[in-house]
Amino acid sequence: MKKLLIIGAVLFASISTVEADDKLRYDYIDLGYLHSEGERTSDKVGYELNLSLAFDDTWYVRSTLQSQSADVWAAGSKGDVTAKEYEMVFGFHVPSTRTDDFFVEAGYVRFDADGVIPQSTYGNDEEGLLANLGFRGRLSTSWEYKIFAGYKDYDFSPHVNEPLHEDSTSTSYGLEGRYYLSKSWSFGVKVSEEITGLTSGFDFRLNL
Repeated sequence: MKKLLIIGAVLFASISTVEADDKLRYDYIDLGYLHSEGERTSDKVGYELNLSLAFDDTWYVRSTLQSQSADVWAAGSKGDVTAKEYEMVFGFHVPSTRTDDFFVEAGYVRFDADGVIPQSTYGNDEEGLLANLGFRGRLSTSWEYKIFAGYKDYDFSPHVNEPLHEDSTSTSYGLEGRYYLSKSWSFGVKVSEEITGLTSGFDFRLNL
């Protein structure tokens, strides 16, 4: 996975510089690949889909679907568990410098696990609230960054042993780098610490 990310970053960095729009866009759709390092299960792989729409120059709404699968062993049984996470958030952003924004997000999160083994600590089936904050900015016409931290307040399903859950902490933080292939298309690489463990991935984004 690490080799794949490095190769992808080098490949797209080698493309000639394009004149992308300096203004940060909050109207976009992106789809990408995710990999989470297993702490108490095998590694998890899947995808993430994001849709963000701006109301005006300050407010926006973002909807996210994340799906990852893993082989889980519990009480002598093996199962292929797929865990989905849905988010619906409202966001607020204000300029911190000429090229950077400070943003805050708050909203709803839902966990939905398929094929859960009752004795397994993987795959929660509950809902809660979340909050994120961070900075997003343009390093140049071609490069964008994002740093963020967040917290999710939710309950665990009765079948989940909280102390043995994949990651018992509800905090998250990470870093994202994005290269603009054109004014509309960009390629992003992200590394973060999530409930699912250390997560990395890449995506393609279309500005709407």
